[in-house]
Amino acid sequence: MKGAMTEAPAITARSVEQVLWDVTTESPELHMALSAILPDLDTRLAALRLNLPCAHGINPFQSGEYQRPYRHLRAFYQDAGAGVLAHKGTEVYAHDRDQHLAVLSQFRIDYPVRGKSLFSAAEHFALVEQKIPLAISAFEAVEDAKAACMLQQAHLKRFGNLACIPTPLLVLAWPLSTRDSHLAALRSLLSERAMRIVETSSADGLAAIIYHYPSLPLRVAHLPVELKKLGNAPWLQRLASLTAGYGLTPEQVVNRWIDLVARMLALGFLPGRTEHIGIGHCLEMQNAVIDGGFVDLGSIIPMAEVKTDAAFMEMLMAAFADLSKTVRHFMLGPVADVEAEYRNPSLLMLACLQRVVPALLQRLRTYPELEPRLQDYLDRDEASCFTALAEEFKHLSPAMLNPAEHA
Repeated sequence: MKGAMTEAPAITARSVEQVLWDVTTESPELHMALSAILPDLDTRLAALRLNLPCAHGINPFQSGEYQRPYRHLRAFYQDAGAGVLAHKGTEVYAHDRDQHLAVLSQFRIDYPVRGKSLFSAAEHFALVEQKIPLAISAFEAVEDAKAACMLQQAHLKRFGNLACIPTPLLVLAWPLSTRDSHLAALRSLLSERAMRIVETSSADGLAAIIYHYPSLPLRVAHLPVELKKLGNAPWLQRLASLTAGYGLTPEQVVNRWIDLVARMLALGFLPGRTEHIGIGHCLEMQNAVIDGGFVDLGSIIPMAEVKTDAAFMEMLMAAFADLSKTVRHFMLGPVADVEAEYRNPSLLMLACLQRVVPALLQRLRTYPELEPRLQDYLDRDEASCFTALAEEFKHLSPAMLNPAEHA
């Protein structure tokens, strides 16, 4: 299960400036659980705390136990025997970094229906996602590790095993000279506003994050290229050939996603904060893995931290919509724009929602002691359609302000 590979670049080790987050001290229970899967975990961690493997190039490659699949611009993977170790954030040292930054500064994001953005991909990362092109800030890396750790700990405690999500191992800081070099490379490519965002984001430095994942994490968003290698057979037929490499059928993949989202909700987590919607929700197709798992969990939020019923309802509905869109894309591939096919929601999306959401709610009802607002949502099934909608519209429709209040 390998992406399109170029001539393999060498892997070299770079000295680590500082360990910012370590599973050994931050989560002994996760360390113990993963040690049962990777008996040499402590040996690996000891080496990584000192020197981190970095790929010479950002293009897809395979070199021994290391590989970078297609479109994995910010991470490559090391075969660990049982799963992989993801190395995310080492691209600041790639010999072709400047070449890839130049491409990102020219490439325009293509939005369905709306057409191409006026922002380059590099500007999009900075202005829209507030991320650093081809790098990870120390803040982002630590926050991602904490979020994944929080959910993985809760899953291990309740269900007795690790979920099909990243298990964070280390966050490692790069020297400040590396940050300065990367900012210098970006300065001529970004607008003044985008550059200020990047400089602010990197104020605490740049970092890399190392995590374990049960398999090579090929994403739903990358399926068109992966399946193109398998010829011109019908989409689902080629899809079944690809998922067979994970020992799964496409149906089992969808069921695993539904079950994992139900477990997230039952554990008291919403998959996406409001501020992450549209820029990095863990259920979106760029983060949904075709083994039935999800990566990039920085978007999750404990339900206890959601302060208003309106925000709770918005995030819950967004989870339903994003999971359904991911299932649609997985089963059909790129489809016609919504407006071209019918209206919003499209007929395809309507069919997907009708099947995915009830299956998710049915799974969710098997778990006791749900968060009160989540339980209230489920209990509204006993009410009339009108009554249930009236309650939900109250939270989902923005309140109109009285213009006199602005006088």
